[in-house]
Amino acid sequence: MMRVLMVLDGLDFGGTETHTLSLAKEMAARGIHIAVAARSGALVHRFRAVGCPFYPIDFPAAIDIDEQRKERLVEQLEAVIQKENISIVHAHQTPSGILAALAAHRRGIPVVFTAHGTYYPPSELETMLRLASAAIAVSPPVERHIRPLAARRFLIPNGIDTNEFAPLGRKGRQALGIPDDALVIVYSSRLAWAKASICFMLLKACKDIKRLFPNVHAVVVGDGPRFSDVENLVHLIHQTCRETFIHLVGEQSDMALYYSLADLVVGTGRVALEAMACGKPVLAAGNHGYFGLVEPNSYDDAWECYFGDHGSRQGCSRYILSQDIKRLLQSPLYREQLGQAGREWVMRQFHIQTCVDQVLNVYESLLKGETKR
Repeated sequence: MMRVLMVLDGLDFGGTETHTLSLAKEMAARGIHIAVAARSGALVHRFRAVGCPFYPIDFPAAIDIDEQRKERLVEQLEAVIQKENISIVHAHQTPSGILAALAAHRRGIPVVFTAHGTYYPPSELETMLRLASAAIAVSPPVERHIRPLAARRFLIPNGIDTNEFAPLGRKGRQALGIPDDALVIVYSSRLAWAKASICFMLLKACKDIKRLFPNVHAVVVGDGPRFSDVENLVHLIHQTCRETFIHLVGEQSDMALYYSLADLVVGTGRVALEAMACGKPVLAAGNHGYFGLVEPNSYDDAWECYFGDHGSRQGCSRYILSQDIKRLLQSPLYREQLGQAGREWVMRQFHIQTCVDQVLNVYESLLKGETKR
């Protein structure tokens, strides 16, 4: 039986972490043994529920740590590999991945690295790809980004569990005090860096469209260093509009429930795919910029730039967001058509089973020794 060690920096909520959880669930369902090494975080119990032994390891934020600490961490990982009788290591982030690859090399086992974006520090990415037996890119721009450094690479998209992420109707509104007839916009992301800026623009856009759509509500799912700034902005908007219509719910594990509240979702990357699997129309805006409304004639382009995260059509602004939101809120029939088409596309192109088939092919080719490091 194949025995895999998934390695991440930490297990807080994020696209990389939830993608790894989906992989682990599907692989475990196929009888593959998955162990996990990472800093502890909110998702630990979800991995344990799947039956994955979890090893808390205090990974550093960057790889430039003193040799003594580095050696200690590599030895810790080596002990996990030995104890769990691991046959392949699959890393998803750089400091943790580099350390796990060093441990794997000592045990003579192959290392797969999935590049989830173009944001890794260049020197760490270079080291990681040099140590990896094979690399996986989750989108075409990421594949182009790693191409000069990774001789053996595969383009395998993020897989979505379409049973977990499925249309659920609109339950959950009551708990937040949102009326059944409200028009609800959901934004989900970690509230840091560019994604926090998109959140600010979106909330200002919601304030702008409130005059046209008095029954509009916004739900922001996520936490991060800019959470208190978002809180301050929401307070200001509520004072100006003399009404409470923006709901900050922090980090949530049951994302399908929050997508189900929505008439439309603003997001990027994995959030866009999960929301579409739930039958919701998506306005894509991410780290790279604004992609806009994801429609059947733009699916290939949206995937090509990973919904604004790894590429985009233009910069994001409050004005452009409010124009596109207005257009969607005015067309309930089109929203429904987009939702149905989006789910069908995700089931066709991003189903977790297809994704896992491809990842297992990579593992098997390495275990058969088809590549000599």
